[in-house]
Amino acid sequence: MAACISAGWARHGRLMLACSLAGFVLTGGVGCGGTTKKKGKSGGDTRSEKLPAIDLDTALTVDDGRIAVASPTGWTRLPRTKDCLVKFQPGPTKTYPKILVEAEAAPAEFMEVTADNHRAFAAGIAASVAAALGKAKPLQKAAAVKVGPHLGAFWGSPGSVKVDGISEPIERWSYAVVIGGRMYTVEARAPKGKIDDAAKAAAKAVAAALAPPASVTVEPPAGEPPAEEKPPAVPADDADGDRTAS
Repeated sequence: MAACISAGWARHGRLMLACSLAGFVLTGGVGCGGTTKKKGKSGGDTRSEKLPAIDLDTALTVDDGRIAVASPTGWTRLPRTKDCLVKFQPGPTKTYPKILVEAEAAPAEFMEVTADNHRAFAAGIAASVAAALGKAKPLQKAAAVKVGPHLGAFWGSPGSVKVDGISEPIERWSYAVVIGGRMYTVEARAPKGKIDDAAKAAAKAVAAALAPPASVTVEPPAGEPPAEEKPPAVPADDADGDRTAS
């Protein structure tokens, strides 16, 4: 999804930035210095929001040493794959929802997301997601939200995976934040109809805990390679679908 967003942004980002700065209004989001509103299932923050616990002992450095990622407490880290930096599932036997963390260079206009350009950032993602989906409709249009210490965006989109050559529908609910000029997308993914608020909250907790490794202890055991290169052994992915996704 990160690659699709990047491609769509290249075509639509500048126009959306101009439109956003001209007076784009995003209801229910985080305003410039305003308060947040309760959004229920939409992913918006509330002042009393309590996210699932993150196990900092699982933190590992990825993206060429730029960022440390930690799992929700009790979740299992899956073997490294080419489609993402890190992938988690609820346990060794419960295979969905999955949480994927992806990275790419942030759009030139949004090397840092601030109160002044927060809504424009979300509008740019909304345009890029719409371009990537074509005739399909997003499950939820990208909205500006606060993700822990970060200003980011939240959206939902349909997707599909191929399992044994058969295409199966999935749901993808994502948070995007920009740290150090890189855009990190944390996605909760599950078969259609199998994702709930707890899964979205877990993805949000992972995104909220993203930080440069200097601020997180990520020391591998003596004599061991970095954790990102030696994930724990777990059963291979099954029919929830992570072999091919769109």
